[in-house]
Amino acid sequence: MGASFALALPLDIKNGDLVFRDGDEIISDIIKQVDNSGFSHVGMIWISEEKGIQVIHSTPSEHADIKDGVTVDSLDFFISRAKPNTVRFYRINSSDEARKIAVKSALDRVGENFSIYQGQGVYCTELVVEAWSKAGVTINRGTRKLEMPIFSEREFIFPANLISSENVILSQDD
Repeated sequence: MGASFALALPLDIKNGDLVFRDGDEIISDIIKQVDNSGFSHVGMIWISEEKGIQVIHSTPSEHADIKDGVTVDSLDFFISRAKPNTVRFYRINSSDEARKIAVKSALDRVGENFSIYQGQGVYCTELVVEAWSKAGVTINRGTRKLEMPIFSEREFIFPANLISSENVILSQDD
């Protein structure tokens, strides 16, 4: 998968930018039933000097030896869990200083539980919105209620709430 994704990787990708996918997790199908963005999962780009391009995200466990939660995976691994042709990169309209704060905030949460239930952990869109919020940048346009008994009619941030923000801009492939 490495060669095919390298062609689609934006040349101007920076720390803190977002990468969306339609994932292969069960929860992905639930999300896509109520969200029209075409995506079910999001992570934040972290360009590590030692490890290259990484993705910070909160997810049900995708590794046999790692529990559900906020984790850091290589971009290759993140993309490998996507359905074909469903990965897109979005730039965040922000300063370099805000990017540092957002990435640090997300990294500080590595190991925290994944959960859609308040007070029990964090889910993917919530992670990136809160990280950018700490950096003083708003990247979401509201929330939506899930009218399903299991979700207790809680307000959620869906991928569509992010990609409709004026600070979240689709990266065009060069």
